[in-house]
Amino acid sequence: MTVAILPITGLYFTPTVDRGISREAERIRELFTPEQDFPRSVTIEEPKRVAQEALDTAIAQLKDLDNEDSIEVEPSTYAYAEQFLRLLPRDVSIPDITVDSDGEIMLEWDRGHRCVFSVSVGRDGTLSFAGLFGHNPIHGTEDLRETLSDIIADCLKRLPAPARL
Repeated sequence: MTVAILPITGLYFTPTVDRGISREAERIRELFTPEQDFPRSVTIEEPKRVAQEALDTAIAQLKDLDNEDSIEVEPSTYAYAEQFLRLLPRDVSIPDITVDSDGEIMLEWDRGHRCVFSVSVGRDGTLSFAGLFGHNPIHGTEDLRETLSDIIADCLKRLPAPARL
């Protein structure tokens, strides 16, 4: 019996929400990340690149701390935060990104008096959010999916554009 192995070209599958957290999963992700995730357009994708850099900076600042009480971010938390950033609409401004004391990654849009929205990304893909729009508070939790949940997307739409310098 002859077995022929044919190469598969032009076909691959990358799940939108990747729950793999091992080193092997990370390597597979690197090998199969579609090139469109890394566009070369400076004008259209600049906010996404800046947001990714802000996330990396927040993580790097933790590594600079050499104290035993330092916060540790799970690889899955970082991966979910990256996924959330990729899901943000292009017209949404870049959030301030920090790491909470519990290791969750916090994204915050502060637009001044009584206009703030924040999303905390957990290690299992849970998004805890809270916002204040005028006198209307909102809060809750959602699971990270292939698209932004309607409630988080609506909150992001309520944010006014940041003031220009």
